[in-house]
Amino acid sequence: MSIGLADLIPLLAALFVLAGREAWLAHRRVLVNRALHEARRPLQAIALSLPAGPGRMTPVLPVWQAIQALGEVDRQINGGAPDRPRPEPIACRLMTEACVRRWQSRARMAGGGIEMRWTGPEALVTGDPAALSAAIENLIVNAIEHGGPRIVVRALVIGKRLRLEVTDNGKAHRAAGRSGSPAEVIARLRGKDRHGHGLPVVREAAREHAGRFEINLDESGSTATLTLPCATRAPAPAPGLVGTEA
Repeated sequence: MSIGLADLIPLLAALFVLAGREAWLAHRRVLVNRALHEARRPLQAIALSLPAGPGRMTPVLPVWQAIQALGEVDRQINGGAPDRPRPEPIACRLMTEACVRRWQSRARMAGGGIEMRWTGPEALVTGDPAALSAAIENLIVNAIEHGGPRIVVRALVIGKRLRLEVTDNGKAHRAAGRSGSPAEVIARLRGKDRHGHGLPVVREAAREHAGRFEINLDESGSTATLTLPCATRAPAPAPGLVGTEA
């Protein structure tokens, strides 16, 4: 059976389309890599100009979170092994207070506010401060954008467990045309209007820190619970002395 030129035309056209697509993707990859380079450089300069502290619980932490996120984009485009940060002890009360402070103004802009309640001693979790802080911030932002206006961050330290809850009353400001029915509130809480990236970040952080993440939705709002293994730092019995209970 002979194959004529006309029979090869569809194959040649497909090859031409594939070659054009690969050239277009290569061009896009060059532009994205250039943008990544230009974004990471000023972020690194900002991070290096800020003071470092124990557990990096300073204003520099959000900058490092952005740098790590850009690094992940870089790996997805160009390949490479993921970064493996060295675990370090994290003072969770200090970290949670910093997260609340960072997003308090955003909650007020939405017509609400964030209240923090901590019960028990300081909790020390071993892990990645940037990842754990990102998890808590995602829960707070999720409550601001899809719940509110009253958001309460509760922490309870019992023995070697830290239980961190972020609750809201599910009555955030709604755009025109939205009803305030319980059914619509629950639909939005279940993800109808979400991009869907925040909670997977929390689940991944819980998994990496040997913890557990749960979310409960009802007509009154939502409660997101992050439970982590921890050590505790007892109050100092005397000036200059700090006890740690493993």
